[in-house]
Amino acid sequence: MEGEILSNRYEIEERIGEGGMALVYRAKDRLLHRWVAVKVLREQYASDEDFVERFRREAQAAASLSHPNVVNIYDVGEVKGTYYIVMEYVRGINLKELIRKEGRLSPEQSVGIALQVAAALGHAHRNHLVHRDIKPHNILITDEGRVKVTDFGIARAASAASLTQTGLVIGSVHYFSPEQARGRITSEQSDIYSLGIVLYEMLTGKVPFTGETPIAVALQQLQEPVPSPRKLDPSIPKSLEDAIFKALAKEPQERFRSAEDFIQALQRTGIETGVSVAWANGEPGEPLGTWEATRMVPAAQSEEATRVHELERGETVSKGKRSRSPKGRRTRTFVILFLIAFLGGLFWAISYLPQLIFPEEVSVPDITGMTLTEARLTLEKRSLKMAVDKEVETLDVPAGRVIRQDPAANRRVKEGRTVWVVVSRGPHLIPVPDVVGLHIEEARKRITEARLTVGVETPVVEPTVLEDYVVSQSPQPETFLAEGLAVDLMVSRKDADRPLVVVPDLVGQPLEEAKARVRRLGLVIGNVWSDVDQSLAPWEVISQNPRPGEQVPQDSPIDFLFNSWGTGQPAQKPPEGFPTYGDETTGNSAEGSGNLSMGAGGEHVREASVQVTVPPGPDQEVVVVVVDALGAREAYRGTHAGETTVTRHVRGYGSEARIQVYIDNFKVSETGFPE
Repeated sequence: MEGEILSNRYEIEERIGEGGMALVYRAKDRLLHRWVAVKVLREQYASDEDFVERFRREAQAAASLSHPNVVNIYDVGEVKGTYYIVMEYVRGINLKELIRKEGRLSPEQSVGIALQVAAALGHAHRNHLVHRDIKPHNILITDEGRVKVTDFGIARAASAASLTQTGLVIGSVHYFSPEQARGRITSEQSDIYSLGIVLYEMLTGKVPFTGETPIAVALQQLQEPVPSPRKLDPSIPKSLEDAIFKALAKEPQERFRSAEDFIQALQRTGIETGVSVAWANGEPGEPLGTWEATRMVPAAQSEEATRVHELERGETVSKGKRSRSPKGRRTRTFVILFLIAFLGGLFWAISYLPQLIFPEEVSVPDITGMTLTEARLTLEKRSLKMAVDKEVETLDVPAGRVIRQDPAANRRVKEGRTVWVVVSRGPHLIPVPDVVGLHIEEARKRITEARLTVGVETPVVEPTVLEDYVVSQSPQPETFLAEGLAVDLMVSRKDADRPLVVVPDLVGQPLEEAKARVRRLGLVIGNVWSDVDQSLAPWEVISQNPRPGEQVPQDSPIDFLFNSWGTGQPAQKPPEGFPTYGDETTGNSAEGSGNLSMGAGGEHVREASVQVTVPPGPDQEVVVVVVDALGAREAYRGTHAGETTVTRHVRGYGSEARIQVYIDNFKVSETGFPE
């Protein structure tokens, strides 16, 4: 839409953000000559009455509020099927970006932000409006440090219970309340719970509940106690931890009754924030945050009014010595002040004017690749200034670092010159859409519309899923990818898509020859067990599964039982039900070496070395998870500085064992063990 003009007034400049149902652009109001933010409903939803109604409800909800900590709504309109909301343009970043950049916020900064969000929620609640989606992404921090709450897209009137239906879960899973997880009616206490989660994340750098799926997180919100933030950071005051626990109580009636009660609890912690939250006339009511309400002041009584009296004719001003003329005193004062100013200006001109007219030349240093702070300090050492020209998204340069400069490095310029820089925003991160359960064509469309690409489509046999429907995806939904990266899909296919193979009779053959024959037929080696039979040759195949003559789809596994007598290998009994020929003996064995061996229950034991490079920025948490025949388990967890490399050795059981790597709760990779 860049370059378009809506309603002959709002000139679209560039896209600055996006959500699940709308795109946000920076635009110029040609009538009032100011920058505004324009939120435009996505084209695919413009014909859906439910989405259009929700979009209008967001505008109506936010427009009914007037508070310095709530993003203002200026206008709402529709042009040729394009629905849009015009709102205040906030220069700054959202709280999620600030937490990712800083890692953890100090108690003073965290409480200061929470106080302003609570003031905004108190104002909304008194206007009978529940936000229902409080999270760091919807909390904006201006360049001056002011907090602005936005995105009332799923807000509801506190009295309109019909807008929340039983069984309908709405909100962001890591931040919504237990009653939202149950699909029940939400209230003011639901917003207080979400704000408690946000405060927890600001102080610790992580949310209290995480899981592999949204359902797992929702169950923790319902059942698990809140982990102590002081265990993660002992410097957090005990009084602040108590306030968080009360805000995160499972039952709404056990939380703070209102946002004002939450504000008072935060103030009682004694943490100095520099944020003043007061009530008009000293009584509970409209929280003012860092602003004061306008109050009516009664007019002064007539006897209190200021009056001017004329001197009666002939009245003397003073007795005794005659006073000087006021006009003469003013003239003398003016002359003295003029002489002082003239002499001071003359001294300044003699001392400093030559330096201003003829400043010395300096060489411009190379500041590309530096952070803004490093670049500013480097330029100040050369008596130069710095100003940001614009910020651009790039895959090659980390966020917050200089991409280009003007003037260029090594140019000779006068002292005091301003160097304009272009700063990287980092890669444009896009939320991965949830396509599990969709037809493959619809899944491809969703991924392409999100400006991602479709990666490898792996066919799998899943009897419970219809053919050509997506069984799973990687990366998982709610994670983020740079624009243009691929999403891999597992697609359900029927057995008929694979040719059938007649299983040969491998009993009596040497184990390695039997394996080679299986591979030539397009089958794969399954589990390998051993038994002891002195009447047979070492390594001879005793039995197999499936039995000879059976028809199986190509790529099916073939399991073996071989004679370990005379091989130096300890025996291992196959599982119950495995076809055998002759007596069975018990024991343990291992087959192969290096990265492949036999584990408990006949499962392959696979080993791998995992190397993780932490992205630039603050300290981040690295988690390595192994998913195998034993289930899912955490193989490693640790916090590491940006741009460092972590190497860990892991082990998995079974041919389907997978390795998952998470950085700050975002899955960054999922791979299998090497063969």
